[in-house]
Amino acid sequence: MPVAVNSWCSYGMYRRLWRYLPIPYRAMFPEEADLSVFFNFIVPPRIRGHVITAVHDLTYLRYPETMKPSNLTHLKRGIAYSVQRSDRIVTVSEFSKREIQELLAVPQEKIEIVYNAPSLPAQAADYDAVCRKFGIRGEYLLFVGTIEPRKNIERLLRAFDRLKTTCSLPHQLVLAGGKGWQDQSIFSTAHSIRYADDVVFTGYVSGEEKNTLYQRASCFVFPSIYEGFGIPPLEAMCHGCPVVCSNAASLPEVVGDAAELVDPFDEENIAAGILRVLSDEPYRQKLAARGYEQAGKFSWEGSARRLTGICGEVLGV
Repeated sequence: MPVAVNSWCSYGMYRRLWRYLPIPYRAMFPEEADLSVFFNFIVPPRIRGHVITAVHDLTYLRYPETMKPSNLTHLKRGIAYSVQRSDRIVTVSEFSKREIQELLAVPQEKIEIVYNAPSLPAQAADYDAVCRKFGIRGEYLLFVGTIEPRKNIERLLRAFDRLKTTCSLPHQLVLAGGKGWQDQSIFSTAHSIRYADDVVFTGYVSGEEKNTLYQRASCFVFPSIYEGFGIPPLEAMCHGCPVVCSNAASLPEVVGDAAELVDPFDEENIAAGILRVLSDEPYRQKLAARGYEQAGKFSWEGSARRLTGICGEVLGV
């Protein structure tokens, strides 16, 4: 099955033009394709041939208030046409498949699942250099992700403050990820808690730095309220880091029995889950062992084979 990748005009550039200029897709991408695959929700207008598009989650319907306004508008404008125009919808979990069936009224036979997978560089950064760069002084809890509302960072901050206050927890809380949107209240909460000095915002981290942070963390905490998949918990598991994870949306499906599951809307429950993992060494070791096994169930090679098979089915080859 030959595959063509257009290098003259990126999809992102074309996406910014199609609402304003009536340029046919074939004028920007002159090679006629029997099948076009779009990996980010929206199918452009005036497409010929078969189409597959990926719908990763339905945050824009479940939690629109957590989205960047421009992205919300983009999805509202284009998702109905994209779903109708596609021969298949590819999504990343059984959970998201159910969401698409329920909220977009797409028949289940039109939806295929192709899982995401962890993907990290082989090398790790020097630990002492990472500590100096980010101001890490000793033991720490780790969160990895964009600093934005859906990740539920404010409740994590308050759960952390509760643990510092009631249990004299010696750890810092390291929040590794770039700034997102609607993050003012997150930073305000971080500055208002009693133990604000023990909170570290790293900003963007490289893959090598992320590896080091996973390897040395006491535990990884991911209290997101909604994910179509959720790669960071699997990345932590690849490094033997015990995981405390939200019990919401797709996350129980992704982490299986290899994480301590908590209610993301209950700060006390988040704190209790973290404390259990930190204070019970046999349980920590059990989670780490299960984590290696769980993360091994997902690979990009396997997902690529699955997607190739779906393309063949659509083309009838």
